[in-house]
Amino acid sequence: MEISQVLKAMSHPIRLQMVELLLQKRMCVRSLARHFEVTEPTISVHLKVLKNAGLIVGEKKSYYMHYHVIRENVAELSQFFAALSATPAAEQQCCKKSEACHCKCHSKKD
Repeated sequence: MEISQVLKAMSHPIRLQMVELLLQKRMCVRSLARHFEVTEPTISVHLKVLKNAGLIVGEKKSYYMHYHVIRENVAELSQFFAALSATPAAEQQCCKKSEACHCKCHSKKD
């Protein structure tokens, strides 16, 4: 699973809500379309993006495909953010007040 692809997939409000909903229960395209009040082709496009990102999978049940979230991949995403938030902050400014500073993070008087 590529984190940037997952974040891009979840950046759309409907897709984010779909993930939240599919964590609670498995749903087919028709049910999702009714829930979000959009067309079935629109839902299919959103599902394809989420599937390509590795967030969901579909299982055939009689005539319909029921989708659910791959919880292991959501856990991996959670672990990524936990590790990211645990990264210690640097105590120094970017350039240690060198003459080569281009960001103007300090005054020339220092």
